[in-house]
Amino acid sequence: MTIKAISSAVVFSAFMISQTYGFEAGSAGSPAPPKVQISEAIADRFVVALRNRDYSFLTEDKLKSLRKEISDFTAKYQSVQLSLADHDVLLAAIDQYVPKNFLNHGLDYPGYLTANEDVEGAYLKFRDSINTFKWKLWLALTRKPATAEQIARCQAQHDWLRQFITGVPIRPGDGHPIGIAPGDVRTWASAYLERTFTDPLSLLYDPMTDPQFEVFKKLMVRRSVNGFYNTVSDVPVCALSARAHDHADVDKAYAYPFDIDLPFEDEVRSIWGGGDGAGPHLVFTSNAQFRGQDVFLESRSVFDIVSGLWRVEPAVRGASSNTLIIQWVREQNKGDIAYDDSGASLMALRGAKMAELNVSNWFEADHVSNADLHKLIGEKSRTLISVKRLPPTNGPRRVGVNEPRFFLVVQNREGRLAIIDLRSREFFCLNLVSRLRSAD
Repeated sequence: MTIKAISSAVVFSAFMISQTYGFEAGSAGSPAPPKVQISEAIADRFVVALRNRDYSFLTEDKLKSLRKEISDFTAKYQSVQLSLADHDVLLAAIDQYVPKNFLNHGLDYPGYLTANEDVEGAYLKFRDSINTFKWKLWLALTRKPATAEQIARCQAQHDWLRQFITGVPIRPGDGHPIGIAPGDVRTWASAYLERTFTDPLSLLYDPMTDPQFEVFKKLMVRRSVNGFYNTVSDVPVCALSARAHDHADVDKAYAYPFDIDLPFEDEVRSIWGGGDGAGPHLVFTSNAQFRGQDVFLESRSVFDIVSGLWRVEPAVRGASSNTLIIQWVREQNKGDIAYDDSGASLMALRGAKMAELNVSNWFEADHVSNADLHKLIGEKSRTLISVKRLPPTNGPRRVGVNEPRFFLVVQNREGRLAIIDLRSREFFCLNLVSRLRSAD
């Protein structure tokens, strides 16, 4: 017996699947098709959905390579416990999964946003999103029939969430999904939860352990202060965070190390809650350098382009000038840049050099060679760069030609290079994304 209450509206015709992939359709309890055939079906479905995302960085050669990767990965896992209907539902779930987790709002909601803010983010987070999909696909393919105890526990957890969402008030100014009238938000939320409970790629399809569910409940309570719509939308984020650690300490839900079993060699470093090109996903070591570091740099910290953010010692933070910070960085032998909020400027530290890079986005930046970056540093390096042109933005950034966003190249004392995307400054912080270049 499996945990499912699948609506007939989402189940594809077994007859149509049989005609496409050449096996005989049967009842809901009939054996699954050979794993090679279902691996081809899953890979085809996933790549078609990705192609429809209209990402400029996904060439046909890359899609072809990705199709083989997904097909080979899926073929490794037996799925004899799944019926034909289960496979049909899984294929339908992929159709829904891709647009929710590989974002392109400029495509999905033309005219709603002033610019397409997602494609660059999807570019940097793409491999993390792919690996998260493979992890969820593995969970679905290797899912075993549930015991009576698991079914009861799953039902109890679903009932708790239904009741909790019902009790979250709708406040003045609460958001609502595009295309959904404010008065219909509760109806939308109820349907959204039921679809999530029956989605084989959802982390709410199977029951959580008791410690995981305690974390999930606490996270949902915290999210409820952000309004009804945001609370419902954050259900997948809370589920991902809760499953990352098998303990009941909510404050460590996002903390390294993560005890997640993976079907491939890698390590989970963090969790991304969604937005800026990608839905909620795991952040992997394998993509850390390409993805870069999203940093809020304040006067109480310094940034090292290789090792990341460092907190300045309390005795140094209260300095009336930058002299003590410069001295501390030299003594610690770490840190390449610091933010001076009073002067709205970025300082190079420990012998580092900076220069403005004349590019508009990460696609252009990635076409600049290390040799050209070294040449730029040699000709136009500075140790202090004003960031007054950056907007004080609280909320989603809109990447467009009129936004006063700009890029820098930083070369540290050891000769390593990083490209930095300076985004905004607010609340005494400078928001930037830093991507370390491979060594020459």
